[in-house]
Amino acid sequence: MPRFTISHHTGSKEEDHYDLFLEQGDVLKTWRLQNTVFQAAQTAVAIKDHRPAYLDHEGEVSGKRGLVRIWDRGTYTVDLWTDSRIQVALQGRQFRGRLVLDRGENGWSAVDAAVALRRAAGALLRGDPLDAAPTPELEALREALAVEERRLMAQVDLFSRGSVVNWSQAALHPELLQRVDAERARWQHPWLASARTYAARLGELAASLAAQRPPEKT
Repeated sequence: MPRFTISHHTGSKEEDHYDLFLEQGDVLKTWRLQNTVFQAAQTAVAIKDHRPAYLDHEGEVSGKRGLVRIWDRGTYTVDLWTDSRIQVALQGRQFRGRLVLDRGENGWSAVDAAVALRRAAGALLRGDPLDAAPTPELEALREALAVEERRLMAQVDLFSRGSVVNWSQAALHPELLQRVDAERARWQHPWLASARTYAARLGELAASLAAQRPPEKT
């Protein structure tokens, strides 16, 4: 599995910054970062490839170019790697998650890939909870909705931590919405209106999760 390192570089002519090294073959693809807070997009300056030795290097940089200390290191897997977009799952000591590097007209940017997904999960959890069902028959429907929430949230957690996601579990079962609508057509109870709203929020979360799925490798 390829390795990565994020080093804190002080005393350089580019001012204090961090260097992201991604091992690729016998070189390190390298970007200069402003900080290690990835919740908002930041500029990532692509610089020349470095030697693999920089994965472990700490101390002075030759030519009186400052001092480096390793902030984090570990291994990574590739979700996507193209000329304009790179998404990698980092498993480090400080950062365990997915990082997206995008190249636009003004250069590269870096951001945590799970930011939008965590917002969608938060919107679901902040919404009104689904009360207990008014009948035992509808309680089975409520439990089915709860099972869907647990299943989707488990995949959100895996994506956010840079772990392997079971993408077959990234969609809301369509028959569940059909089941809610069928009950509403049969019985116009206020609880069923709440259940439909809850199911719609689950669908929005599932869509946000599915949107993160990288394209199939060819």
